Order: sequence, then C-alpha cells, then structure tokens
Amino acid sequence: MAQNFSRKAYEILLDRIMTGGLRPAAPLDIHRIAADLDMSITPVRDAIKKLEMDGLVEVIPRSGTFVRHYTIEDLIKGYELVEALDGMAGYLLAEKVQAGEVEGARIEALLTPLVDEMEQNLSRDHVRKWADIDGQFHRIIFEMSENVLIANGYNSARNQMRSVLSFISPIHVDRANSVREHRLIIAAIAAGDCELARRHCQDHRHLIRQILKKLLGECQT
Repeated sequence: MAQNFSRKAYEILLDRIMTGGLRPAAPLDIHRIAADLDMSITPVRDAIKKLEMDGLVEVIPRSGTFVRHYTIEDLIKGYELVEALDGMAGYLLAEKVQAGEVEGARIEALLTPLVDEMEQNLSRDHVRKWADIDGQFHRIIFEMSENVLIANGYNSARNQMRSVLSFISPIHVDRANSVREHRLIIAAIAAGDCELARRHCQDHRHLIRQILKKLLGECQT
C-alpha cells in the first residue's frame, strides 16, 4: 500500500513538472504537497527522492528542494546523448526487420497512425498533444529495439529535457517538417535499411540540437 501511494505521488509530481504546473526552480514543500495530495509525508518524500534520481529535482543545502532548472547548455548536452541513442534504436529495430524477426508491415501499422495524428495537430493550440504523440512514437521504437539500457537512458534524458522543451517547441520547432522526418524514419525501419534508419533518426534530433545551439548563441550576444 505504501508503495502505491509513493508511486501515485511520483506520477502526479512528474506530470506537474512535465506539463509546467511546477516550473523550473519552483520550491517543493513536502508538507504542503502531502496536504495537497491528501497523503502522509513519507510517500511524498519517497516520490521526491525518485524525482531527484531522475534528475528532475535538486536539493540545495540550507536552501531547500526545487524543481531542477535546465539551461540551454544542459539541453544541448542532453540532445547529444538522445541523438546517439535514437540512432542506435532505429538501427537495431531495422536490423530486426532485416533479419525477419519483426515485419516491416507491423512497424508501419504501429507508427503511421501516430504520425497521421501528429499531422492533424500541427497548430500551436495543440502543441502539447502533438508532443505527447511524438513521445509515443519514439517510445515504441525504443521498446521494440529491445535494449533496456538504451531505452532507460533515453527515457531519463527525455524527462530531463521535456519540461523545458515544452516551452521552446511551440515557437522554434517546425512541426510540419518533423512529421515528414517521422515518415522517413518509418520507411527506413520498415524496409530493414539499418544505416538509413540510423541516419534519419539522428538527423531528426540533430535539427533540434542546432535550434538549441542557435538559441544559445542569441542569448550570449
């Protein structure tokens, strides 16, 4: 029962961080959160410890506990990691298609409807829904690549960046072009073309990393 409460507290706080309900650098008062969630302090403390392990919360001695604030430099480093992981996941899944372990038609059946839905939600009013579907798309590739270390590394990095990127992407990310890139990824993986799948997956992340580097340069001028 205690684990269930800890998990519930974790999921609620994670969702608030991801959706902007708890903004970067926001203080986390354990007693206030426990009262808000109608829970005891223990599961909330456990949830915050897990969020700290995820890199989403930081404890500053003699100051308190806060939602971690990620700089653009942090995001660039994170995307360097994601770019490599995404490329490898795409390669591994295409390799499975090539070896006959996974049917290309199954890849298309799983991923194409998601991209179609992304295309229907390109407006800024639907950016959060668009981003959620994008997340589902990439999670499927990572899960089907069947490398737990790669998938865990990706999930950790994406969580750390997502809370900040949700405020950047409505303005700076070309979502229509991103949809086209997703279709290229599907085609390469479904065809079992390992190197092409790797390149399309990495190029997809590389473009966002370039946007972040441009933003960093603008901030420094």
